[in-house]
Amino acid sequence: MERCRKCIMPVTAKGITLNDEGLCQLCHEYREYIPIGEDLLRSDIAPHVQKSKKYNCIVPVSGGRDSTYALYYAVRHLGLKPIAVHNDNDFETEIATRNLDVVTSRLNVPLVRVGTKKQLAKKIVARKFAMNAPFGAQLVVAQTCEACEIGFESAAYKIARKNGITLIIWGDSKDESTDGYHQLVPGRVPTLFERLFFSNIMHLFAYKYYKYCMKSDYGYNSPDGLKEIHLYDYIRWDQNVIVDTIRKHLGWDAPEDSPTTWRIDCSLVPLVNYLTEQAYGVSKIELGFSNMVRNGKMDRDDALQRAERIKKNADVEKLKSSLREIGVAPSAIDMVFCSDDTKKGFSPGFVVGAKSGFKA
Repeated sequence: MERCRKCIMPVTAKGITLNDEGLCQLCHEYREYIPIGEDLLRSDIAPHVQKSKKYNCIVPVSGGRDSTYALYYAVRHLGLKPIAVHNDNDFETEIATRNLDVVTSRLNVPLVRVGTKKQLAKKIVARKFAMNAPFGAQLVVAQTCEACEIGFESAAYKIARKNGITLIIWGDSKDESTDGYHQLVPGRVPTLFERLFFSNIMHLFAYKYYKYCMKSDYGYNSPDGLKEIHLYDYIRWDQNVIVDTIRKHLGWDAPEDSPTTWRIDCSLVPLVNYLTEQAYGVSKIELGFSNMVRNGKMDRDDALQRAERIKKNADVEKLKSSLREIGVAPSAIDMVFCSDDTKKGFSPGFVVGAKSGFKA
């Protein structure tokens, strides 16, 4: 398969072309992001650090590497007294559960889990899959992670307000974001009927989600004067440094058979990876690894080998089975797994709230 000679972006990816030098648009236009520094970080958080309080910041954690390091950095480097907040999205992996318990214990940090007894997040994923199935994998994958993304924000705001805390430190990074690619991808313009019917359905469902899951823990009711910090805007993101540090000092771990330490916290990741490739001609893991290679954080050959291992290990029948287990009808599953998605698809931005990043 022909790929960009600098990163590992395949030419099968929608919207991607190679120039005369064999570079994809993203590599040709790439400009290195320079972190703004710890001095500015300390300056930005200073007005929001209440030293006399028992806890003075919130760090949302998933059990994955980046949010774990954010928690470590808040305690060991910044001297903060955080509450670790976890949004239980009903798809948490065993290793993530173990990491959350071990890491917070080592750091002597309280862990607050926020979730629903009725497994609402699981129902949302199943419902949205069924609703989006007629439109193909592109729309399905754009909506799959939404409940978790909004749920993490809701959980962080809820615990912050409850404890009078005005500082939240997130562990997401630009180095892993796929937003740049998705801005290149043209989406089919929906028909008038689809625009009216489908958007109305989604707005109704969004309201249901707001009412029953988020309730009053979001939006205008978020803490007054809230300061949200994205740690890796300030310090250099380096997966090797991050993993080595949290393994050595916190006992963090990843599955032994996993080709990557990226996104080992959610059991939906294999599904998202597979459906992304069906929708866009490039897997989620290839998009992420391409970013890391492009910014010098990962060796190209290593990225290729790891991506191929992950793709070869994809078990389509297991993915279908996991969807049936959460209540998705076989007919809806077959629409997505058997459809020709090159003839379908909206741009992810068509549906309000669709995102391509992950805040954990």
